[in-house]
Amino acid sequence: MKLRDYEKLFKALSDKQRLRIIAFLMRGPLVVNDIKTILHLSMSTVSQHLSILRDANILIDNKQGRWVIYAIHPELENDEGIAGIIYRELKSKFEKDEAVDMDLEILTTIDRPAVTLREDLHFK
Repeated sequence: MKLRDYEKLFKALSDKQRLRIIAFLMRGPLVVNDIKTILHLSMSTVSQHLSILRDANILIDNKQGRWVIYAIHPELENDEGIAGIIYRELKSKFEKDEAVDMDLEILTTIDRPAVTLREDLHFK
């Protein structure tokens, strides 16, 4: 990693809302509207957070029809660098986090599309 990559990584991890987005996506892929609903933020604010996380190679996205699906970058799980170490540490802490469970419970109360990642589709 270069200095600029570290800067992007730590910027991405330095915000509470972005950490919450990471925690949600560790449980499975979501569309922007799901994240907006959970966080009670504007679409533009959520999009800015997602852009920062994508720029740091923490997230990937894929457009399926009219939906853009976001997921944790699959290479993070096996990354031997600092990004992978931090990811695995966060994952172990967020796996059974009651606050994340309560946040995700919101999704069961709204009408939303079923979202699954298709491995045959290209991700950025």
